[in-house]
Amino acid sequence: MTRLKSNWMIILSRKNEKKTSFIARDAAPLRAQAHLYLRDKIIRGDYKPGARIKERELIETLGVSRTVIREVIRQLETEKLITVEPQVGPRVRIMSASEAYEIYLIRATLEKLAVSLFIENQSEKTLKKLKDSFRQLETSLKKGSPDLIIKQKNKFFEIIYLYAGNQVLSGLIDTLTCQSWRWRTLGLMHPNRDPKRQQRSLKNLSNLYQAILQKDISKAKLIIDIEVKDAQDEILRLIKIDTGVE
Repeated sequence: MTRLKSNWMIILSRKNEKKTSFIARDAAPLRAQAHLYLRDKIIRGDYKPGARIKERELIETLGVSRTVIREVIRQLETEKLITVEPQVGPRVRIMSASEAYEIYLIRATLEKLAVSLFIENQSEKTLKKLKDSFRQLETSLKKGSPDLIIKQKNKFFEIIYLYAGNQVLSGLIDTLTCQSWRWRTLGLMHPNRDPKRQQRSLKNLSNLYQAILQKDISKAKLIIDIEVKDAQDEILRLIKIDTGVE
């Protein structure tokens, strides 16, 4: 069994992760490594909503102390990925339709501000980074691999957030990031997902990319509203299917 060390970072094998984990050198401390490991498992749906998080299993799997695991659980609770119930312990937080609606509403507002600032502050360097990221995103959307799409979508928007040049805005977005990733994963991996959703997303993100290149802030904001509303509608539809609520 692979154990964590203070100068190593877990890199999961997507094809065979139940059998083994691969590690690479990194300066991240034990808690950061364990946090990334468990957060990734929750976001990707390996731990289902409502599932118990068993401390002993994590201690044995990761080879870390109970103190580290409890610190990670507290951090994930702050990120609203986990809830800790009396006499039950930590569970993966169950996502509600009302919460989804509110998150997407806030996400659209923050993304529009971030894109506006990115356009105002863009340089040849930042545009090259965005261009390279968009090409990878475009390829992933055409291939249709959920894991790859999630990775490249996150990377594309992270570049916009990073180079918007506003640390307060970046902090606000960070608080929603993990929850947004969970919704994104649900939309891509759900057995009843709309097969045409990714085609629409590719069109929307292509239009957004072109609006950024043209420095058209009004158009970029409009496209974000369209894309976020489409994503929101799809998630709310899937939640209704899962809960049986009309």
